[in-house]
Amino acid sequence: MLKKITICLVLIALIGIGMQSCNNMDSELIKDEITISGEVVIDSNLSFSKINFSIFHAISGIGFQEHPLYEIESFTSNDTSFSHTFGYDSLGNTGLVVYAWIDLDEDGILCTPASRIDLAGVDVNESFPTTNSLFSVKINTPCVGPDWFYPSSE
Repeated sequence: MLKKITICLVLIALIGIGMQSCNNMDSELIKDEITISGEVVIDSNLSFSKINFSIFHAISGIGFQEHPLYEIESFTSNDTSFSHTFGYDSLGNTGLVVYAWIDLDEDGILCTPASRIDLAGVDVNESFPTTNSLFSVKINTPCVGPDWFYPSSE
């Protein structure tokens, strides 16, 4: 009986250690601090309070697990020029997609069935981080997410 209890306690301890090591995996990833910058091109007649950005790995995963648009993080800017620093994990990831949208109706949501006036745009650097050039996001397409732009059907 004591032997069974000991075996159960050892198994519980091993499972706990295994779960704890899985919880720390994200913090152990090697991430390079990278700064991107660029500008947003919009119609000069538009009035807005902020621009919403999301940055994505263009391609994430290795081999058959590759998929487009793995989100890294989001941020906002009050100006048409932007600069943002973030942790970039290059292991199994290539390229960078900068997606931006303007909340013209100021409801905090990119388009709803009742309001379809918000505009979006994207710029893609498929060789990122090898090249880190300025991004230029032209915002002029109504009510679309980043997957509308990338990957392109061309």
